[in-house]
Amino acid sequence: MSIVRKSLGLMQVVASVLATSVVAPPLPTAQAQTPGQAGQQAPAGSEEALKVRIDAAYKLMMEVARFDDGYVQLRAALLDAARSDLYEFTVESYSNAGATFLNNQILDNAEEIFAEGLKTRAMQQDVAKRADFYLNYAMLKQAEKDYQGFVSMCATATNLYAHYQGTESLELMYANDVLATGIAAFGQIAAAINVDQRNLEIAERVLGQDDRFTWKLQNNLADMLRQIGAPARALQYDLNVLEKRIGYYGPNHFNVLVSANNTAQDYLDLAKYDEALRYFQQDRDIAVVLKQEGNLIEQADAWLLYTRALSGAQPLDAPTLARLLPLTNHASYPEILAIKIANLLAAHFAAMGDTENSMNQLDRAYSIAGSTYGSVHPLTFAARQAMANLKAKTNPEAAATDFAALNHDMLRWNWFQVSTAANPVVAEASRALADDMLYDYARLAKNNASAVPAFAEAVRRWPTLENDKRDQLRRLSRLIDPNDMETRHLIQAGIRLSLAYQEAASSGDSADDPGAVQPDQAQAAYEKAITRVTTKYSFDQSVVDKPLPMANTLLKPNEALIDYFITRKWRADRESADPLEDERLYAIVTRKDQQPSLYDLGDPHRLIPAARETRMANLRSTRSAQERGAVTLVDLNATFTGLYAGLIAPLEPSLGGADTLFVVPDGKLFSVPFPLLQDSKGASLDDRFLVRMLTRPESLLKAGVDQSFPKSGKALLAGGLAYARGAEKGAEPLPGTRKEVDAIASILRGDHYSVETLTGTAAGERALRKDIEQATVAHLATHGAYRDEKEGGVGAVNALWQSEVVLSQSGNRQSMKRDDDDGRLYGMELMMWDLSNLDLLVLSACETARGQETFVGGLRGLPTAINIAGAKRSLLALWPVDDAGTAAFMVSFYGHLAAGRTYPEALRQARRDARGGKISGAQDPREWAAFVMFEN
Repeated sequence: MSIVRKSLGLMQVVASVLATSVVAPPLPTAQAQTPGQAGQQAPAGSEEALKVRIDAAYKLMMEVARFDDGYVQLRAALLDAARSDLYEFTVESYSNAGATFLNNQILDNAEEIFAEGLKTRAMQQDVAKRADFYLNYAMLKQAEKDYQGFVSMCATATNLYAHYQGTESLELMYANDVLATGIAAFGQIAAAINVDQRNLEIAERVLGQDDRFTWKLQNNLADMLRQIGAPARALQYDLNVLEKRIGYYGPNHFNVLVSANNTAQDYLDLAKYDEALRYFQQDRDIAVVLKQEGNLIEQADAWLLYTRALSGAQPLDAPTLARLLPLTNHASYPEILAIKIANLLAAHFAAMGDTENSMNQLDRAYSIAGSTYGSVHPLTFAARQAMANLKAKTNPEAAATDFAALNHDMLRWNWFQVSTAANPVVAEASRALADDMLYDYARLAKNNASAVPAFAEAVRRWPTLENDKRDQLRRLSRLIDPNDMETRHLIQAGIRLSLAYQEAASSGDSADDPGAVQPDQAQAAYEKAITRVTTKYSFDQSVVDKPLPMANTLLKPNEALIDYFITRKWRADRESADPLEDERLYAIVTRKDQQPSLYDLGDPHRLIPAARETRMANLRSTRSAQERGAVTLVDLNATFTGLYAGLIAPLEPSLGGADTLFVVPDGKLFSVPFPLLQDSKGASLDDRFLVRMLTRPESLLKAGVDQSFPKSGKALLAGGLAYARGAEKGAEPLPGTRKEVDAIASILRGDHYSVETLTGTAAGERALRKDIEQATVAHLATHGAYRDEKEGGVGAVNALWQSEVVLSQSGNRQSMKRDDDDGRLYGMELMMWDLSNLDLLVLSACETARGQETFVGGLRGLPTAINIAGAKRSLLALWPVDDAGTAAFMVSFYGHLAAGRTYPEALRQARRDARGGKISGAQDPREWAAFVMFEN
C-alpha cells in the first residue's frame, strides 16, 4: 500500500488486530473507582491490583511532562508481575506495553520493555500468549531494521501459533503475513512471495474467497509482485480485491481507496497511463468523499500530476517542476511516489544537459530507497544503476567501478531470490531486473575496454548464478591431493546438489517435488565437504581465498575462448506478446595472457529468426520417439546460412593463430551446430578449428586436463530395447541400436574395458541407475525426445520433464513425474543422479541436446541435467537422427577413441569420415552435424 496516513496523536493506538501492523489492544485507560469500591481494593500482588497500577502508569504518561514518571511506574508494575506466578498476565502485559510504545514510534522504550520481558520466568512457561509477544517483538525488530532479529522472532511466533492455535488458524495466517511483508521490506521479496502465496492458498481454502483477510493477503501479495517487477501478475490480484471491497464496503471506503491506488500503480508500471489515470482519479474521488484528516486528496493529486508528466500529457515546464520538486522531500507523501518523481526529474535534467541536478535527483531516489527498503532492494538497485549510467557519460572509469559493485550485489541478491522463489514467474522476474542492469553494463564495456575484464567475470557468473560457496569448493578441488578421491567426491557432491537445488527452485519444482533437492540438503553437502577439507588439510586462508584463475591464464597460445552472452531490455509488460524492447548478443573472446575483447553481434533474433529456430527443431528421421507428422528434411546449409557471418566472422581479429575454439553458448545458441558453420569460401568451422563446446564458463577450469579416453574402466551400454508394456506397444523398435552397442562393446573389450550390456527388458530405470553411477563410460542407444509447448508439449510443465530418454518397457505413458518403474528417464530425474564417475555419457538418441531457453543456466533440458549430475562430458543430438546412420557414426567415434585420439579429436575425425563418405548412412550433414559434445 502506498498511502500515507499521519498519526493523529502521540498515544493513539488502532484497536483492530488484523488492520494494524502490531498486535496491540487500544491504549489502556485508568478506571476511576466508585466509592463502594474504594474500601475493597485487591491484594497488592493480585492480577487486579497490578492491572490498576499499569493503567495508572499509562494515564500518568499521557499527562504533560509526566511521561518519565509514568514510565518508571509502568516498569515497576511489570517487574512486580514478572516476580509473581501470574505467567499469562505477565506475558500479555509486557507484550501490550512493548506494542504500545512501538505503535507510537517510541522504539527505545519498546526495546527496553521487550528485552526485559523476554528474560522473565513467565516466558519460559507453557503460555500461549508468548506467540503474541514474539510477533510484537518481531515488528519492533523490523522497525529497527534488524533483519536477523525480525526473522528469528517471527519464526518463533509462527511456531508457537502453529502449536497453540493450529496450522490453519487465523492467528498463524496473520503471523505468516507479517513475516512475508517483513522480509519483503528487507529485500527478500521472492521468499516473501513464496510465504504469502502458501498463506493465501490456506486462507482461500479455510476462510473462502469472500473473507476480508483473504483480500488483505491478496493485496499484500500484489504489493510484493509489483516490487519485484511483475505488475501484470499484481494487477490480477488488485482488480479482484478492488471489486470485492467495493461490493463489501461500498464505493467510498478507505480500503477501496487503497485498492484503487494499488491498481493505478500496476497500470502505471505497465505504462498504461490512461488506465492509471482513471484509477488514480477514483482514488481522489473517494478521498474527497471521506473528508478524513491528512492529505489523501493531495497524495492523489500528486499521483495524477506525476502520471501526466511521465506520459507526456503534461509538459515538464516551470510550474510543473515547481509542484513536483518539493514532493521528493515531503514526509506526508509515499516514498515510492517520491522515488518515481525523483527519477522523472533526473531524466528531465539529464535531457537538458544539467548533469548536476540530474545526479542530485538520482541521489535523492537512492537515499529514499535505501532508508525505506534497505540496500538490497530493486528500487535501491535501480537508483544505483541510474547513477552509474549518468556517470558513464562523463566519467566511465567511475561508472565501471559502480557497475562492478552493483553487479556483485545484484548477483548475490538474485541468487537468493531464485533459490527461495520455488516459482518460475518470481525467479524470472527477479532475473529480468538483473537483465536491465547487464544490458547497461554491456553498453559501458562495449565503449570502454578497461571495463571488459570485470564484465567478462560477470558474464561467467550470471548464466548459473555462481555464488561464493560453489567457487570456494572449486578452489578447494584445485588444492587437494589429486589422488584423494573421497574428498574430491564430497566436493563434487556439494557443487552438484547446490546446482540441482538452484535449478529446481528456479523452475518452480522444488516445493511440490518430494524428490527434489532441498536447501538444507545442499547446505549439508557443502558443510560436509568443507569439514572434510578442514580436517584433512591445513591450507593457509590466503591460499584458499585466492580467486579462481582467469580464462586468459588457463588457455594455451593456440586456444581461444568464445563466451556468448545475451542481454535483454524488457518492456514494462514482460508478459505481453512482444515483451522485449531490445536484445543484444555479445561475444567475449579471450586469448592467452591477453585482456578479453568484447564484440556486439546485434539482435540474436536477426541471426536466428523464429522461422529458422522452428526448422532447426523439426529436422526429423527415424530415431525420434515422438511423431510430429511428415515433414521434409531441410537443407542444413540453407538453414544455417549466415550464422558464420553473424557469429564468427566479427570475431576474426581475435582468433588469429588459434586452432582450438572453446565455445560457451547462451540461450538459443545451444541449438547451433557450430562445426557445420561455413565461411564465405565454403570452409566449415570444423575445418579450421577443433571446436569444443562448454556448457558453462566454469567448464574451462577442467578443459586443460587430459582429454584422452581412459584405457580401462567399466562401460555400460544399452540398446536393442523392448519398449512394449503389456498391451501398450510403446515406441518403434530400433534394430540398429543393438548392432550399435554390440559393435561398441567389441571395441571397448579390446581396449581392456569391463562391459555390461543392457538389452530387451533389462534397461529399466532402477537397473540403469545402479550401474551407471559406477561406470566410466555409458552409452544409451534408444529413443529420445524434447517437446516444448510450441511443439505440442504439455503446457506449464518444466522443460526438464519434457526432456526424456526412453528405456525398457516404457509403453505409451507420459507420466512426467518421479517413477523408477515407468521406463522413462526424464531430465529432472537424471539431474538427481550422481554421474561424477562418468568420463563420457553418450545419449545416442534424438533431440537429447535440445532444451528451453532459460534465464538460469542458459538452457533447460538434458544438457542441464547431465551437467548438474556431474558427468565430465556428454555426446548428444541436436535433432532427430537416422537409426542406421547414427549407429555407424557412433561406432566410428569409438574406433577413433580406441586408436588414441582425444575426445574432441575423435568426434572431429568421425565427422570428417562421415563427410568423406567413409561411414555408411552418415554422410548427410543431417546425421554427422547433429552430434555435439558438451564438456562440463
